[in-house]
Amino acid sequence: MKVLIFMTQFTQLGGAEKLAVELAENLNKRGVQTDILSMYSEEFPGVTEVKKNLLLKGIPTVHFLGLNLHPSVLSVFKAIYKLNKLIRSQKYDVIETSMIPPAVIASWAVRGTQTRHVAGLHQVFNKIRDTSKQDKLWLLSAKCNRRIRYYAITKYVAKSWSLYSNSLPQYIRKIYNAISDDYFDAVSDRNNIHKELGLPTDSQLAIYVGRLAAYKGIDTLLDALVPILKQQNLILLYVGRPDLDVKGTEEILQKMQTRITNENLENKVKFLSYRNDIPRLMASADVLVHPSLMEGFGLTLVEAMATGLPIVASNVEGIPEVLAGTNSLMVSVNDPNALRDMVLRTLNCTHHELKHTIDKGRCRAESFRANDRAAAMFQLFEDVVANRF
Repeated sequence: MKVLIFMTQFTQLGGAEKLAVELAENLNKRGVQTDILSMYSEEFPGVTEVKKNLLLKGIPTVHFLGLNLHPSVLSVFKAIYKLNKLIRSQKYDVIETSMIPPAVIASWAVRGTQTRHVAGLHQVFNKIRDTSKQDKLWLLSAKCNRRIRYYAITKYVAKSWSLYSNSLPQYIRKIYNAISDDYFDAVSDRNNIHKELGLPTDSQLAIYVGRLAAYKGIDTLLDALVPILKQQNLILLYVGRPDLDVKGTEEILQKMQTRITNENLENKVKFLSYRNDIPRLMASADVLVHPSLMEGFGLTLVEAMATGLPIVASNVEGIPEVLAGTNSLMVSVNDPNALRDMVLRTLNCTHHELKHTIDKGRCRAESFRANDRAAAMFQLFEDVVANRF
């Protein structure tokens, strides 16, 4: 079997992109030739170096469609034609996508070929909310290619796609996301973290990890914790890059920064941007706060559980399924008072309560091992090629 993983880019890895790279690496270790295809040009900054690293990690070939950011309609048609030629010449059995732009291109490029398209559903779909041109084009593309098969990262996501697209549930398989073993192996480095960040050695750490986007509830988190930050020896860390492509994010970040300045909280709220030591940070923190307004899965939740970090999160969409069977605390979205109460409850829990929470979280995290996901994806690809799914 020969597989092509088609992704947007692989230099600044978000959740879906990280999973795509890890899947390609795992499948190649299993003896399945799995190449990577990027939508964009090889000339983009940082691409050459990352490509070399991918090849060193066992990826046989890295292809590029050569699109620019925000491509024109004509260039997308050219990309479809180019991809069609690629999958014909390389005789790929399966092309996998995990984001909407690659999924649209792949759904048309496989027409007239033997290559099967497996589309990963990594977000919740909603008929009222998801009405952009891109969403409508993906829906049209999916309806015009009945041979596409899907996997969804949670049961909630599978159900949402079935309702959104009128797809038959038997064509959607649930395969959980997975995390790197680095999170299971992480150990606390609390003293050094405090020194590196210039924090008081006895301060507690509340941490948010993920893209800084409007729908992630980052402003609700600040609203919730400002009173605690003023009264207690607590530091709030935001870890992640701003996603300014998301409507409203820039305005929210500006308002947050203004409030932090006006209330003299510069030493209490730190924006750390992207970090490559997140397992170490999580293992050294006291609570992960994830106040997202929408969430199909939430990789950061599993990462936190694997490192032994207690969680306070929104009770929304796919999050309850991911946190099932744990002592993680959940609150309604956009409720800073409830969020504050649960953070305080977590910070003030007894040693026995903390140990019980950590143990249950680590046990749940075992359901999201990378090897298990690779095995499930391999079985999915085999079933699709053999027309068993």
